[in-house]
Amino acid sequence: MYNFFAKLQNFLEASTDHSTSDHTIAEYILRHVSEIPNMTIYELAEACHLSPATISRFCRRFESISFKELKEHASEFNDFNRTEIHQGPESDMIVGLPDYFEQVKKSLAQTEKLLQEDILQQAAILMHDANKLSFFGVTFSNVVAKNAQIKFMRLGKHTASYSNHENQIIEANAMIPDDLAIVISSSGDTRFIVKLTKELFRNEVPILAITSNPSSYLGQHAKLIIQISGQKMDGYKSPILEEINLQAAVNMLYLHYSGRYN
Repeated sequence: MYNFFAKLQNFLEASTDHSTSDHTIAEYILRHVSEIPNMTIYELAEACHLSPATISRFCRRFESISFKELKEHASEFNDFNRTEIHQGPESDMIVGLPDYFEQVKKSLAQTEKLLQEDILQQAAILMHDANKLSFFGVTFSNVVAKNAQIKFMRLGKHTASYSNHENQIIEANAMIPDDLAIVISSSGDTRFIVKLTKELFRNEVPILAITSNPSSYLGQHAKLIIQISGQKMDGYKSPILEEINLQAAVNMLYLHYSGRYN
């Protein structure tokens, strides 16, 4: 579902001219996404002050799909977001907020124990010796990947990171064995991460995995694994513990790399 959002966001960020038809349509869809599944192409065109033909062209640029398929994507996106919070003890705001910081402390303590010095040093060497560092991740892991890209770019490395699935797969297929793929995924087993890992492995690109699940498909195909805590708060889809631990692992990599080579 993240890919639907990421592609729309790409249209917004592609140009500083906010009056383009692509920007207008993407912004309207994001603002009114709950209404899109029930709209006709004529209604969306009228709402955006554009023609139905322009909406059709947008759909083709979006993913070579029809307007009907675009509505289906929006419907799936809405369904996914409706189950963001599972009502229960952990999603009780009164109980959950004071407990959150305790859970963060516990999970970070677990990650601290898992981040072994020798593994971090091996990772730093792999990153230093690589011709190019490409960072991969989906949704919240993609935010961490973007953060890592900027950090290591500032340390003088040639880096890359893309938001949507298609560009990540294109990047994976463009990489060579002298590059290094840093794949960030707490579970290591999502459908896209499995697909991405297969492409990297097929192209003989070494993988540095940052994950809580060494036995995952990602972990099994990684040259080196940086393991983090697998603790999570089950009442929420958003990884409110995992993202902090993934970021901590990236920060430790940054510190080890900069201490060794800068």
